[in-house]
Amino acid sequence: MTSTETANQARSPRKISWDVIRVLAVYSVVVQHITHQSPINHPELGPYPFVLPLQFGASTLLVISAYFVCVTVRRGNTRQWLWKKLTRLLPAYLVAVVVTYAVSRAVAPMFGWYLPTPTDLVANLFMVQAWSPDFHWVDASYWTLPVQVMSFVAAALLWPRGWGRGAKLPVLLWGLVIAPLVIRFLWRGDDAQQWVISLFDGLALHRVALFGVGAAIWLWTQGRFSGRHLAVYAVAALVAQDAHAYFADTPSTIAFGVVVALIIAAAGGRDWDFPVLRPLAPVIRWLGGISFGVYLVHQELGFVLARFLLDAGVGAWGRLVLCSVMAVLLGWVVTKAVENPAHRWLTTVWPARWARLKATARATGEALRDLPQVPQPQVASSGASLRAELSPRMSHGSTAAADPRTSTDPVLAAAMAKSQLR
Repeated sequence: MTSTETANQARSPRKISWDVIRVLAVYSVVVQHITHQSPINHPELGPYPFVLPLQFGASTLLVISAYFVCVTVRRGNTRQWLWKKLTRLLPAYLVAVVVTYAVSRAVAPMFGWYLPTPTDLVANLFMVQAWSPDFHWVDASYWTLPVQVMSFVAAALLWPRGWGRGAKLPVLLWGLVIAPLVIRFLWRGDDAQQWVISLFDGLALHRVALFGVGAAIWLWTQGRFSGRHLAVYAVAALVAQDAHAYFADTPSTIAFGVVVALIIAAAGGRDWDFPVLRPLAPVIRWLGGISFGVYLVHQELGFVLARFLLDAGVGAWGRLVLCSVMAVLLGWVVTKAVENPAHRWLTTVWPARWARLKATARATGEALRDLPQVPQPQVASSGASLRAELSPRMSHGSTAAADPRTSTDPVLAAAMAKSQLR
């Protein structure tokens, strides 16, 4: 670990409040997808003892991600920051896509479900699922991953160019709320041309205001947004999100608003090290630490497990519990076997090896330049020496005019042949 990273950790110790919000967000997604989404995608999997229809967990994760982008992007080298972000995200995602695709291909004929194609696999690996109706999501919960990658790249491009200072960032944040709404209701209707739909959905313009909320909260903690400005912006972003869904899921928007208030409290207040939470802190931190892995494996693989359990006669409560446990266990495996090792190797081991290879190549080049020059034998000029050597022989007219291939003088023939070869 570098001294800069150590100093950053000393300045920003890990707060339990952030882990509480992460756990609330991720595991609400798990329960919502098991109890509400699975009977929609596969009607035979329901009903469950209760239904959690509120969809706010994934949006919460994007707001938290945007907030910490603003916190960390200004520290050190921006390219290194982007590399660390991508190496934390992509290896686990790519493995999860391949595993989910393979499992779905294996069980689809048995269950009569959609059979994903190799084209779907490639589209999901390159995160272009939303750009064409010919592509299908291997797991529909993966919609957050392309959005996060785009936000990381945008932050890495904009921050060094001064977009984090002055009035540029607040103007950009309001544009993230207003511009997508204008596009949605002027051009991106259900009857819009496909290229408009692909551009709007591929860039996730209906979700970009979520990153604006996270950035606005950071601006507020820096004293660059007043409390009133932050409140107005947050309400505007919530209304915009509800409008993108044509106000068909307002309860989810209200629930999301409550969680946004919790995020503001976590960012601007003291840590939630309350007596009631203190005994649970190790479990909360552990669940928060594997939350990304849980998110990657819970939905489609959970549907598959639920179908096997249903066919085996397991009841609704049993399916709910076992699918939740599977998400936690597989999430832990992904975190320990893929996410953490890949991130560590790509950010420490591989850069160190690459630096050693460059240093070795540089040292070798310098050593070769410092070697003493070996004197080369002096070679006489081909013109003068050859004429001097052959002039006695060329004084004989018949021999001088002779073709070297037919000349009877072996020395002259060899010399002329050598000259022609040059």
